[in-house]
Amino acid sequence: MHESGMIRRLLEVALAEAARRGADLAGIDVRLGVLAGGSPEHLREHFEIERERLGLPALDLRIVAEPDYPGGVEITGVDLRERG
Repeated sequence: MHESGMIRRLLEVALAEAARRGADLAGIDVRLGVLAGGSPEHLREHFEIERERLGLPALDLRIVAEPDYPGGVEITGVDLRERG
């Protein structure tokens, strides 16, 4: 369940940033490096579960796998939508 915890933490960080900016979270960009420990497909499966659990059906996840990047999983960007 390592991926579930990782996805939860990524969502917490991204949602906190959206709240800090007074916006809604529309999407998250992440980079997977050599230390990520899983495939983009596996990470996406866990994302779909968490997205459903949080009631965020429109939230998008864009994953870029970079096997030469010496890190793990990192947020590289967030898409924010004006609250309305």
